[in-house]
Amino acid sequence: MNLKRILALILAALMLAPAFASCDKETPDTPDNPDTPAVSDSGSDTDTTAPEQTGLVLDKTDFEGASLRIHGVSPALSYGYYQTNEIWIETESPDPFESAVYKRVQDCINKYNFNIAYDYSEAPLSDIAALVSGGLDQYDVVFGKWSDSYKSAKAGNLLDIKDMVTVDLNNEWWDQNANRELCVANRMFYTTGDISVIDDRCARSLYFNKTLAKNNNLDNPYELVRKNQWTFDKFAEMSRAVYQDLNANGETDLGDTLGFFYEAGQFHFLITGLDEHYATLDKDGMPIYSFLQTSEAVTKMETLSKLLIDPKVTYDIARATDYEGFSNRWMYARGMFAAGKQLFTVGGALVITEFADMEDEFGILPMPKWTPEQERYYHIIETPTPMMGIPNTKVDTTDLGYMLEYFSYEGLQTLTPAFKEKMLKRRYAQDADSGDMLDLIYASKCFDVGFVGNWGSVLNIANGALGKGKVPSTTTYNRAVKSVHKLIGDDFEAFSKVGRDVQ
Repeated sequence: MNLKRILALILAALMLAPAFASCDKETPDTPDNPDTPAVSDSGSDTDTTAPEQTGLVLDKTDFEGASLRIHGVSPALSYGYYQTNEIWIETESPDPFESAVYKRVQDCINKYNFNIAYDYSEAPLSDIAALVSGGLDQYDVVFGKWSDSYKSAKAGNLLDIKDMVTVDLNNEWWDQNANRELCVANRMFYTTGDISVIDDRCARSLYFNKTLAKNNNLDNPYELVRKNQWTFDKFAEMSRAVYQDLNANGETDLGDTLGFFYEAGQFHFLITGLDEHYATLDKDGMPIYSFLQTSEAVTKMETLSKLLIDPKVTYDIARATDYEGFSNRWMYARGMFAAGKQLFTVGGALVITEFADMEDEFGILPMPKWTPEQERYYHIIETPTPMMGIPNTKVDTTDLGYMLEYFSYEGLQTLTPAFKEKMLKRRYAQDADSGDMLDLIYASKCFDVGFVGNWGSVLNIANGALGKGKVPSTTTYNRAVKSVHKLIGDDFEAFSKVGRDVQ
Protein backbone atom coordinates (compact mmCIF):
# COMPACT_ATOMS: atom_id res chain seq x y z
CA MET A 1 0.00 0.00 0.00
CA ASN A 2 1.30 3.45 -0.88
CA LEU A 3 1.84 5.24 2.43
CA LYS A 4 1.22 8.64 0.92
CA ARG A 5 -2.15 7.41 -0.25
CA ILE A 6 -3.02 6.17 3.23
CA LEU A 7 -2.08 9.51 4.79
CA ALA A 8 -4.06 11.37 2.17
CA LEU A 9 -7.11 9.24 2.94
CA ILE A 10 -6.76 9.85 6.66
CA LEU A 11 -6.45 13.60 6.22
CA ALA A 12 -9.41 13.58 3.86
CA ALA A 13 -11.50 11.75 6.47
CA LEU A 14 -10.81 14.57 8.91
CA MET A 15 -11.24 17.51 6.55
CA LEU A 16 -14.22 16.44 4.48
CA ALA A 17 -17.69 15.08 5.06
CA PRO A 18 -17.65 12.02 2.79
CA ALA A 19 -20.87 10.28 1.94
CA PHE A 20 -21.93 7.19 0.11
CA ALA A 21 -25.24 6.54 -1.63
CA SER A 22 -28.26 6.35 0.66
CA CYS A 23 -26.12 6.03 3.81
CA ASP A 24 -25.15 9.61 4.77
CA LYS A 25 -24.83 10.28 8.48
CA GLU A 26 -27.40 12.63 9.91
CA THR A 27 -24.64 14.92 11.21
CA PRO A 28 -21.62 15.58 8.95
CA ASP A 29 -18.24 14.47 10.27
CA THR A 30 -16.13 17.61 10.09
CA PRO A 31 -13.33 19.06 12.24
CA ASP A 32 -15.91 21.41 13.81
CA ASN A 33 -18.15 18.54 14.89
CA PRO A 34 -17.23 16.83 18.18
CA ASP A 35 -18.57 13.55 16.78
CA THR A 36 -15.87 13.38 14.10
CA PRO A 37 -14.30 9.89 13.96
CA ALA A 38 -11.06 10.27 15.88
CA VAL A 39 -8.43 9.36 13.32
CA SER A 40 -5.57 11.85 13.33
CA ASP A 41 -2.68 12.79 11.07
CA SER A 42 0.94 11.75 11.56
CA GLY A 43 1.96 13.93 14.48
CA SER A 44 1.84 17.15 16.48
CA ASP A 45 2.07 20.53 14.75
CA THR A 46 4.56 21.72 17.38
CA ASP A 47 6.83 18.68 17.63
CA THR A 48 9.02 19.01 14.55
CA THR A 49 11.63 16.57 15.86
CA ALA A 50 9.33 13.59 16.36
CA PRO A 51 9.72 10.75 13.82
CA GLU A 52 7.01 10.58 11.20
CA GLN A 53 4.24 8.08 11.94
CA THR A 54 2.62 6.31 9.04
CA GLY A 55 -0.54 4.35 8.45
CA LEU A 56 -3.67 4.69 10.56
CA VAL A 57 -2.97 6.70 13.72
CA LEU A 58 -5.67 6.77 16.40
CA ASP A 59 -6.21 9.64 18.82
CA LYS A 60 -6.13 7.17 21.69
CA THR A 61 -2.73 5.48 21.91
CA ASP A 62 -3.08 2.99 24.79
CA PHE A 63 -6.06 0.74 25.54
CA GLU A 64 -4.40 -0.61 28.68
CA GLY A 65 -4.68 -4.28 27.78
CA ALA A 66 -8.39 -4.23 26.92
CA SER A 67 -9.78 -6.94 24.64
CA LEU A 68 -11.83 -6.69 21.48
CA ARG A 69 -14.25 -9.53 22.23
CA ILE A 70 -15.35 -11.27 19.04
CA HIS A 71 -17.91 -14.08 18.72
CA GLY A 72 -17.57 -15.96 15.43
CA VAL A 73 -18.76 -18.92 13.36
CA SER A 74 -17.78 -22.44 14.33
CA PRO A 75 -15.84 -24.76 11.98
CA ALA A 76 -18.55 -27.33 12.74
CA LEU A 77 -21.12 -25.35 10.71
CA SER A 78 -21.72 -26.41 7.08
CA TYR A 79 -18.58 -28.53 6.73
CA GLY A 80 -16.45 -25.63 7.94
CA TYR A 81 -17.00 -23.51 4.83
CA TYR A 82 -18.21 -20.44 6.71
CA GLN A 83 -15.98 -20.48 9.77
CA THR A 84 -14.36 -17.17 10.73
CA ASN A 85 -10.93 -18.69 11.26
CA GLU A 86 -9.10 -15.55 10.15
CA ILE A 87 -9.84 -13.62 13.36
CA TRP A 88 -7.42 -15.16 15.81
CA ILE A 89 -4.67 -17.76 16.06
CA GLU A 90 -2.81 -18.74 19.22
CA THR A 91 0.77 -19.03 17.95
CA GLU A 92 2.93 -18.11 14.98
CA SER A 93 2.61 -20.49 12.02
CA PRO A 94 4.77 -21.36 9.00
CA ASP A 95 1.66 -21.02 6.84
CA PRO A 96 1.74 -17.47 5.34
CA PHE A 97 -1.97 -16.86 5.81
CA GLU A 98 -2.03 -18.11 9.40
CA SER A 99 1.09 -16.03 10.00
CA ALA A 100 -0.81 -12.95 8.79
CA VAL A 101 -3.66 -13.73 11.18
CA TYR A 102 -1.15 -13.94 14.04
CA LYS A 103 0.70 -10.79 12.98
CA ARG A 104 -2.47 -8.72 12.90
CA VAL A 105 -3.26 -9.61 16.52
CA GLN A 106 0.32 -8.90 17.58
CA ASP A 107 0.27 -5.51 15.84
CA CYS A 108 -2.83 -4.55 17.83
CA ILE A 109 -1.09 -5.58 21.06
CA ASN A 110 2.22 -3.91 20.26
CA LYS A 111 0.93 -0.65 18.78
CA TYR A 112 -2.17 0.08 20.83
CA ASN A 113 -2.08 -2.37 23.73
CA PHE A 114 -5.34 -4.18 23.04
CA ASN A 115 -5.81 -7.89 22.48
CA ILE A 116 -8.36 -10.07 20.68
CA ALA A 117 -10.58 -12.38 22.72
CA TYR A 118 -12.20 -14.84 20.29
CA ASP A 119 -14.63 -17.71 20.55
CA TYR A 120 -17.29 -19.17 18.30
CA SER A 121 -20.45 -21.24 18.08
CA GLU A 122 -22.70 -22.77 15.43
CA ALA A 123 -25.39 -20.13 16.05
CA PRO A 124 -23.62 -16.94 17.14
CA LEU A 125 -26.55 -14.61 16.52
CA SER A 126 -28.88 -16.80 18.59
CA ASP A 127 -26.34 -16.45 21.38
CA ILE A 128 -26.39 -12.67 20.97
CA ALA A 129 -30.20 -12.57 21.05
CA ALA A 130 -30.14 -14.26 24.46
CA LEU A 131 -27.51 -11.82 25.73
CA VAL A 132 -29.40 -8.78 24.44
CA SER A 133 -32.63 -9.92 26.07
CA GLY A 134 -30.76 -10.30 29.34
CA GLY A 135 -28.83 -7.04 28.98
CA LEU A 136 -25.51 -8.91 29.20
CA ASP A 137 -22.48 -7.21 27.65
CA GLN A 138 -20.38 -10.29 26.86
CA TYR A 139 -19.20 -9.55 23.30
CA ASP A 140 -18.19 -6.46 21.32
CA VAL A 141 -18.47 -7.92 17.81
CA VAL A 142 -20.43 -10.83 16.38
CA PHE A 143 -20.13 -12.60 13.04
CA GLY A 144 -23.22 -14.43 11.84
CA LYS A 145 -24.68 -15.66 8.58
CA TRP A 146 -26.03 -12.84 6.43
CA SER A 147 -29.50 -14.41 6.46
CA ASP A 148 -29.40 -14.50 10.28
CA SER A 149 -27.91 -10.99 10.50
CA TYR A 150 -30.84 -9.65 8.50
CA LYS A 151 -33.32 -11.22 10.94
CA SER A 152 -31.27 -10.21 13.97
CA ALA A 153 -31.20 -6.58 12.82
CA LYS A 154 -35.00 -6.55 12.40
CA ALA A 155 -35.34 -7.94 15.91
CA GLY A 156 -33.29 -5.08 17.36
CA ASN A 157 -30.34 -7.21 18.48
CA LEU A 158 -27.68 -5.21 16.58
CA LEU A 159 -26.55 -1.59 16.77
CA ASP A 160 -26.53 0.84 13.85
CA ILE A 161 -22.81 1.01 13.05
CA LYS A 162 -23.27 4.47 11.52
CA ASP A 163 -24.11 5.75 15.00
CA MET A 164 -20.62 4.83 16.22
CA VAL A 165 -18.73 8.14 16.17
CA THR A 166 -15.27 6.50 16.08
CA VAL A 167 -16.07 4.35 13.04
CA ASP A 168 -15.90 5.83 9.55
CA LEU A 169 -17.42 3.39 7.07
CA ASN A 170 -15.99 5.44 4.19
CA ASN A 171 -12.51 4.14 5.00
CA GLU A 172 -11.11 1.82 2.37
CA TRP A 173 -10.97 -1.16 4.72
CA TRP A 174 -14.77 -1.28 4.73
CA ASP A 175 -16.48 -2.76 1.66
CA GLN A 176 -18.18 0.15 -0.09
CA ASN A 177 -20.45 -2.12 -2.15
CA ALA A 178 -21.73 -3.57 1.12
CA ASN A 179 -22.19 -0.09 2.58
CA ARG A 180 -24.37 0.96 -0.35
CA GLU A 181 -26.41 -2.21 -0.72
CA LEU A 182 -26.98 -3.33 2.88
CA CYS A 183 -28.19 0.04 4.16
CA VAL A 184 -31.92 -0.68 4.56
CA ALA A 185 -33.75 2.40 5.90
CA ASN A 186 -30.36 4.15 5.66
CA ARG A 187 -29.18 2.15 8.65
CA MET A 188 -26.16 -0.15 8.76
CA PHE A 189 -26.61 -2.97 11.27
CA TYR A 190 -24.02 -5.29 9.73
CA THR A 191 -21.33 -5.05 7.08
CA THR A 192 -18.02 -6.53 5.96
CA GLY A 193 -14.59 -5.50 4.79
CA ASP A 194 -10.95 -6.22 5.56
CA ILE A 195 -11.81 -7.13 9.13
CA SER A 196 -12.40 -10.57 7.58
CA VAL A 197 -11.85 -12.37 4.28
CA ILE A 198 -14.95 -14.52 4.62
CA ASP A 199 -16.85 -12.36 2.11
CA ASP A 200 -14.03 -12.87 -0.40
CA ARG A 201 -14.21 -16.60 0.21
CA CYS A 202 -17.97 -16.56 -0.42
CA ALA A 203 -18.12 -14.41 -3.58
CA ARG A 204 -19.50 -16.74 -6.25
CA SER A 205 -17.39 -16.85 -9.42
CA LEU A 206 -16.26 -19.42 -11.99
CA TYR A 207 -13.47 -21.96 -12.10
CA PHE A 208 -12.57 -23.30 -15.53
CA ASN A 209 -10.53 -26.28 -16.71
CA LYS A 210 -7.68 -24.83 -18.79
CA THR A 211 -6.68 -28.21 -20.15
CA LEU A 212 -10.20 -29.03 -21.34
CA ALA A 213 -10.52 -25.60 -22.97
CA LYS A 214 -7.19 -26.00 -24.76
CA ASN A 215 -7.97 -29.54 -25.96
CA ASN A 216 -11.22 -28.27 -27.48
CA ASN A 217 -9.54 -25.27 -29.17
CA LEU A 218 -11.66 -22.79 -27.22
CA ASP A 219 -10.94 -19.10 -26.87
CA ASN A 220 -8.74 -18.03 -23.99
CA PRO A 221 -11.31 -16.66 -21.51
CA TYR A 222 -8.71 -14.42 -19.85
CA GLU A 223 -8.25 -12.62 -23.15
CA LEU A 224 -12.00 -12.37 -23.55
CA VAL A 225 -12.22 -10.64 -20.17
CA ARG A 226 -9.44 -8.20 -21.10
CA LYS A 227 -11.13 -7.37 -24.41
CA ASN A 228 -14.52 -6.95 -22.69
CA GLN A 229 -15.87 -9.90 -24.67
CA TRP A 230 -16.56 -12.27 -21.77
CA THR A 231 -20.32 -12.41 -22.27
CA PHE A 232 -23.09 -14.89 -21.62
CA ASP A 233 -23.19 -15.87 -25.31
CA LYS A 234 -19.49 -16.78 -25.20
CA PHE A 235 -19.95 -18.66 -21.91
CA ALA A 236 -22.86 -20.62 -23.43
CA GLU A 237 -20.93 -21.33 -26.64
CA MET A 238 -17.98 -22.73 -24.70
CA SER A 239 -20.26 -24.73 -22.38
CA ARG A 240 -21.87 -26.42 -25.37
CA ALA A 241 -18.57 -27.16 -27.12
CA VAL A 242 -17.14 -29.81 -24.78
CA TYR A 243 -19.95 -32.38 -24.57
CA GLN A 244 -18.82 -35.97 -25.03
CA ASP A 245 -20.98 -39.06 -24.51
CA LEU A 246 -18.03 -41.01 -23.14
CA ASN A 247 -19.95 -44.18 -22.34
CA ALA A 248 -21.80 -44.05 -25.70
CA ASN A 249 -25.21 -44.79 -24.17
CA GLY A 250 -26.95 -41.93 -25.95
CA GLU A 251 -27.87 -40.23 -22.67
CA THR A 252 -26.36 -37.47 -20.59
CA ASP A 253 -25.13 -38.86 -17.30
CA LEU A 254 -22.35 -38.55 -14.76
CA GLY A 255 -19.92 -40.43 -16.97
CA ASP A 256 -19.97 -37.76 -19.71
CA THR A 257 -17.94 -34.60 -20.22
CA LEU A 258 -20.13 -31.50 -19.86
CA GLY A 259 -20.06 -27.74 -19.71
CA PHE A 260 -20.90 -27.92 -15.98
CA PHE A 261 -23.10 -29.71 -13.48
CA TYR A 262 -26.22 -27.82 -12.45
CA GLU A 263 -26.72 -27.18 -8.73
CA ALA A 264 -29.77 -25.44 -7.23
CA GLY A 265 -28.84 -21.81 -6.71
CA GLN A 266 -26.64 -21.41 -9.77
CA PHE A 267 -29.46 -19.61 -11.54
CA HIS A 268 -29.30 -16.80 -8.97
CA PHE A 269 -25.51 -16.51 -9.12
CA LEU A 270 -25.50 -16.33 -12.92
CA ILE A 271 -28.53 -14.04 -13.34
CA THR A 272 -26.95 -11.59 -10.91
CA GLY A 273 -23.86 -11.60 -13.11
CA LEU A 274 -26.12 -10.54 -15.98
CA ASP A 275 -27.06 -7.39 -14.03
CA GLU A 276 -30.47 -8.60 -12.88
CA HIS A 277 -31.20 -8.07 -9.19
CA TYR A 278 -34.06 -8.93 -6.89
CA ALA A 279 -34.05 -5.53 -5.20
CA THR A 280 -32.20 -2.23 -5.10
CA LEU A 281 -32.36 0.55 -2.50
CA ASP A 282 -33.75 4.01 -3.19
CA LYS A 283 -32.43 7.21 -1.59
CA ASP A 284 -34.34 6.49 1.63
CA GLY A 285 -33.01 2.95 1.87
CA MET A 286 -36.35 1.48 0.83
CA PRO A 287 -35.90 -1.83 -1.07
CA ILE A 288 -37.44 -1.64 -4.53
CA TYR A 289 -38.33 -5.00 -6.07
CA SER A 290 -36.62 -5.09 -9.45
CA PHE A 291 -36.61 -8.67 -10.76
CA LEU A 292 -38.06 -9.34 -14.24
CA GLN A 293 -39.37 -5.79 -14.58
CA THR A 294 -38.32 -5.35 -18.23
CA SER A 295 -38.62 -7.37 -21.42
CA GLU A 296 -34.81 -7.66 -21.53
CA ALA A 297 -34.84 -9.12 -18.02
CA VAL A 298 -37.35 -11.77 -19.12
CA THR A 299 -35.11 -12.60 -22.10
CA LYS A 300 -32.13 -13.03 -19.78
CA MET A 301 -34.10 -15.30 -17.47
CA GLU A 302 -35.39 -17.49 -20.29
CA THR A 303 -32.04 -17.67 -22.12
CA LEU A 304 -30.15 -18.62 -18.96
CA SER A 305 -32.79 -21.17 -17.95
CA LYS A 306 -32.66 -22.91 -21.32
CA LEU A 307 -28.91 -23.29 -20.97
CA LEU A 308 -29.23 -24.71 -17.45
CA ILE A 309 -31.66 -27.45 -18.58
CA ASP A 310 -29.89 -28.28 -21.86
CA PRO A 311 -28.84 -31.96 -21.51
CA LYS A 312 -25.85 -31.40 -23.78
CA VAL A 313 -24.58 -28.72 -21.41
CA THR A 314 -25.52 -29.67 -17.85
CA TYR A 315 -26.55 -32.50 -15.59
CA ASP A 316 -28.57 -31.76 -12.45
CA ILE A 317 -26.40 -33.03 -9.61
CA ALA A 318 -29.54 -33.50 -7.48
CA ARG A 319 -30.20 -36.60 -9.61
CA ALA A 320 -27.04 -38.27 -8.37
CA THR A 321 -27.66 -41.16 -5.97
CA ASP A 322 -24.11 -42.28 -5.25
CA TYR A 323 -21.56 -39.66 -4.20
CA GLU A 324 -18.62 -42.07 -4.61
CA GLY A 325 -17.01 -41.32 -1.27
CA PHE A 326 -17.84 -37.60 -1.11
CA SER A 327 -19.82 -36.38 1.90
CA ASN A 328 -22.48 -34.54 -0.14
CA ARG A 329 -23.59 -33.93 -3.70
CA TRP A 330 -22.02 -30.47 -3.92
CA MET A 331 -18.57 -31.80 -3.07
CA TYR A 332 -19.24 -34.63 -5.50
CA ALA A 333 -20.01 -32.14 -8.29
CA ARG A 334 -16.74 -30.31 -7.64
CA GLY A 335 -14.99 -33.66 -7.51
CA MET A 336 -16.19 -34.28 -11.05
CA PHE A 337 -14.71 -30.92 -12.05
CA ALA A 338 -11.41 -31.91 -10.44
CA ALA A 339 -11.57 -35.15 -12.42
CA GLY A 340 -11.79 -33.25 -15.70
CA LYS A 341 -15.48 -33.93 -16.38
CA GLN A 342 -16.63 -30.26 -16.51
CA LEU A 343 -15.35 -27.18 -18.28
CA PHE A 344 -16.78 -24.83 -15.62
CA THR A 345 -17.89 -25.00 -12.04
CA VAL A 346 -19.50 -22.27 -9.96
CA GLY A 347 -18.04 -21.69 -6.53
CA GLY A 348 -16.47 -19.30 -4.10
CA ALA A 349 -12.85 -19.30 -3.03
CA LEU A 350 -13.87 -21.43 -0.08
CA VAL A 351 -13.91 -24.55 -2.33
CA ILE A 352 -10.50 -24.15 -3.93
CA THR A 353 -8.91 -26.64 -1.54
CA GLU A 354 -11.02 -29.32 -3.22
CA PHE A 355 -8.98 -28.84 -6.41
CA ALA A 356 -5.57 -29.15 -4.76
CA ASP A 357 -4.85 -32.55 -6.34
CA MET A 358 -6.45 -31.81 -9.70
CA GLU A 359 -4.29 -33.07 -12.58
CA ASP A 360 -5.59 -30.62 -15.18
CA GLU A 361 -4.73 -26.95 -14.90
CA PHE A 362 -7.55 -24.69 -13.76
CA GLY A 363 -8.10 -20.95 -13.56
CA ILE A 364 -10.47 -18.41 -12.03
CA LEU A 365 -12.93 -16.22 -13.96
CA PRO A 366 -15.59 -13.59 -13.29
CA MET A 367 -19.21 -14.35 -14.02
CA PRO A 368 -19.98 -13.40 -17.62
CA LYS A 369 -21.72 -10.15 -18.50
CA TRP A 370 -24.88 -10.10 -20.59
CA THR A 371 -23.31 -7.90 -23.30
CA PRO A 372 -20.11 -5.85 -23.61
CA GLU A 373 -22.21 -2.75 -22.92
CA GLN A 374 -22.95 -3.93 -19.37
CA GLU A 375 -21.23 -1.40 -17.14
CA ARG A 376 -19.60 -3.77 -14.64
CA TYR A 377 -19.37 -7.34 -13.38
CA TYR A 378 -21.46 -8.59 -10.46
CA HIS A 379 -20.61 -11.40 -8.05
CA ILE A 380 -23.32 -12.31 -5.56
CA ILE A 381 -22.44 -12.91 -1.95
CA GLU A 382 -24.33 -15.99 -0.84
CA THR A 383 -26.65 -15.73 2.16
CA PRO A 384 -24.66 -17.99 4.55
CA THR A 385 -21.76 -15.51 4.33
CA PRO A 386 -20.93 -14.23 7.84
CA MET A 387 -21.38 -10.49 8.35
CA MET A 388 -20.02 -8.36 11.18
CA GLY A 389 -22.39 -6.70 13.63
CA ILE A 390 -22.29 -5.01 17.02
CA PRO A 391 -24.50 -6.51 19.76
CA ASN A 392 -27.13 -4.09 21.06
CA THR A 393 -25.73 -4.22 24.59
CA LYS A 394 -23.20 -1.41 24.26
CA VAL A 395 -23.59 1.83 26.21
CA ASP A 396 -20.38 3.52 25.08
CA THR A 397 -18.84 2.42 21.77
CA THR A 398 -15.99 4.96 21.66
CA ASP A 399 -13.11 2.59 22.43
CA LEU A 400 -14.79 -0.23 20.55
CA GLY A 401 -14.89 1.92 17.41
CA TYR A 402 -11.20 2.76 17.71
CA MET A 403 -10.24 -0.90 18.09
CA LEU A 404 -12.57 -1.99 15.29
CA GLU A 405 -11.05 0.53 12.87
CA TYR A 406 -7.48 -0.47 13.66
CA PHE A 407 -8.18 -4.20 13.54
CA SER A 408 -9.81 -3.71 10.12
CA TYR A 409 -7.02 -1.44 8.90
CA GLU A 410 -4.47 -4.10 9.85
CA GLY A 411 -6.59 -6.60 7.92
CA LEU A 412 -6.13 -4.47 4.82
CA GLN A 413 -2.36 -4.40 5.37
CA THR A 414 -1.73 -8.03 6.26
CA LEU A 415 -4.73 -10.36 6.07
CA THR A 416 -6.27 -9.60 2.68
CA PRO A 417 -2.95 -9.68 0.74
CA ALA A 418 -2.00 -12.97 2.42
CA PHE A 419 -5.39 -14.46 1.51
CA LYS A 420 -5.00 -13.56 -2.14
CA GLU A 421 -1.46 -14.92 -2.16
CA LYS A 422 -2.71 -18.15 -0.60
CA MET A 423 -5.38 -18.45 -3.29
CA LEU A 424 -2.84 -18.01 -6.06
CA LYS A 425 -0.40 -20.51 -4.60
CA ARG A 426 -2.92 -23.31 -4.81
CA ARG A 427 -1.85 -25.81 -7.41
CA TYR A 428 -2.27 -24.49 -10.99
CA ALA A 429 -4.05 -21.30 -9.93
CA GLN A 430 -0.78 -19.46 -9.42
CA ASP A 431 -0.80 -17.51 -12.69
CA ALA A 432 -0.89 -13.73 -12.92
CA ASP A 433 -4.11 -13.96 -14.95
CA SER A 434 -5.99 -15.50 -12.03
CA GLY A 435 -4.61 -12.76 -9.79
CA ASP A 436 -6.09 -10.12 -12.09
CA MET A 437 -9.40 -11.97 -12.10
CA LEU A 438 -9.49 -12.11 -8.29
CA ASP A 439 -8.98 -8.35 -8.12
CA LEU A 440 -11.90 -7.88 -10.50
CA ILE A 441 -14.15 -10.34 -8.65
CA TYR A 442 -13.50 -8.91 -5.20
CA ALA A 443 -14.07 -5.36 -6.43
CA SER A 444 -17.46 -6.29 -7.91
CA LYS A 445 -19.13 -8.12 -5.03
CA CYS A 446 -22.91 -7.72 -4.93
CA PHE A 447 -25.03 -7.65 -1.76
CA ASP A 448 -28.55 -7.90 -3.16
CA VAL A 449 -30.94 -7.27 -0.26
CA GLY A 450 -33.70 -8.96 -2.24
CA PHE A 451 -31.59 -12.09 -2.39
CA VAL A 452 -31.43 -12.33 1.40
CA GLY A 453 -34.98 -11.00 1.93
CA ASN A 454 -36.48 -13.51 -0.52
CA TRP A 455 -39.88 -11.87 -0.10
CA GLY A 456 -42.69 -14.06 -1.36
CA SER A 457 -40.17 -16.92 -1.77
CA VAL A 458 -39.39 -15.63 -5.26
CA LEU A 459 -36.00 -17.37 -5.30
CA ASN A 460 -37.73 -20.72 -4.96
CA ILE A 461 -39.56 -20.28 -8.26
CA ALA A 462 -36.48 -20.79 -10.42
CA ASN A 463 -35.11 -23.56 -8.24
CA GLY A 464 -38.40 -25.47 -8.46
CA ALA A 465 -38.90 -25.10 -12.20
CA LEU A 466 -35.31 -25.86 -13.20
CA GLY A 467 -35.27 -28.89 -10.93
CA LYS A 468 -38.10 -30.23 -13.11
CA GLY A 469 -36.27 -29.34 -16.32
CA LYS A 470 -38.54 -26.40 -17.09
CA VAL A 471 -38.10 -22.68 -17.73
CA PRO A 472 -39.61 -20.64 -14.87
CA SER A 473 -42.93 -19.00 -15.69
CA THR A 474 -43.23 -15.21 -15.64
CA THR A 475 -46.85 -15.73 -14.58
CA THR A 476 -45.66 -17.48 -11.43
CA TYR A 477 -43.34 -14.58 -10.67
CA ASN A 478 -46.10 -12.03 -11.25
CA ARG A 479 -48.41 -13.92 -8.92
CA ALA A 480 -45.76 -14.00 -6.17
CA VAL A 481 -45.01 -10.29 -6.51
CA LYS A 482 -48.47 -9.43 -5.17
CA SER A 483 -47.24 -10.21 -1.65
CA VAL A 484 -43.71 -8.86 -2.11
CA HIS A 485 -44.46 -5.16 -1.74
CA LYS A 486 -46.24 -5.59 1.59
CA LEU A 487 -43.40 -7.74 2.94
CA ILE A 488 -40.85 -5.14 1.83
CA GLY A 489 -42.85 -2.42 3.58
CA ASP A 490 -42.96 -4.46 6.78
CA ASP A 491 -39.17 -4.97 6.72
CA PHE A 492 -38.52 -1.31 5.98
CA GLU A 493 -40.65 -0.25 8.93
CA ALA A 494 -38.86 -2.70 11.21
CA PHE A 495 -35.40 -1.52 10.16
CA SER A 496 -36.51 2.08 10.62
CA LYS A 497 -37.75 1.61 14.19
CA VAL A 498 -35.47 -0.87 15.94
CA GLY A 499 -33.11 0.67 18.46
CA ARG A 500 -35.06 3.90 18.60
CA ASP A 501 -37.77 5.21 20.90
CA VAL A 502 -40.97 5.29 18.92
CA GLN A 503 -44.03 7.08 20.32
